[in-house]
Amino acid sequence: MSRIPLVAAAALLAAGCSLVKYESHHNSNPYANPFYARYLNPQVPLDAAIQHDVDLLSVNPHSAATHNELGQLLSQKGFPKDAEVEFERSVNADSHFYPAWYNLGLARAARGEFTGARFAFGRALHYKPGDSWTLFQAGLLEEQRGDTDAAIELYAKAILKNHSLLDVRVNPRVVDSKLIHLALIRAYPSQHTRDTMLFQGTPPGYNDQKP
Repeated sequence: MSRIPLVAAAALLAAGCSLVKYESHHNSNPYANPFYARYLNPQVPLDAAIQHDVDLLSVNPHSAATHNELGQLLSQKGFPKDAEVEFERSVNADSHFYPAWYNLGLARAARGEFTGARFAFGRALHYKPGDSWTLFQAGLLEEQRGDTDAAIELYAKAILKNHSLLDVRVNPRVVDSKLIHLALIRAYPSQHTRDTMLFQGTPPGYNDQKP
């Protein structure tokens, strides 16, 4: 056999092996036996809920809502990396699903990945403009990055939309900020203007018909 056919045969064999590896990887089911499955106890409600979502995703891996829910459950279980993967899969399944963008921002911020977290919060606000929780978390991120002005502006917007964010029982992370008092000063003029604009209604007995 000449050298050229031998080279061609070797190339075809290599290509065939690569194709088999690609197809095997491409068709693999990440929910067939996930790493965290060994730590699940079906008698524990949280673990049972995780297994339920895993079973659902093994049948329908394109459910953004289920990916997002599984991510939250895995975070509670203590698997932050796996949780982040699920949030990423959620937005890949539906890029408009803003809760998963928000959760992805939280997951990335928790491990100090500020660029990715900022992008995720930006996407959440793109699909749900003005969301107070996202505004607050984005502000907290900017404060951690050292951008005081951006943080105060985001906090002010969040507080104006949702005063309960100042309640530590509702939002425990409010104590993590050292800029809330400045955000209140920034927000106060707008709030004060709205609160003091006491418009008058139509007087009783008023008649639109001129005499």
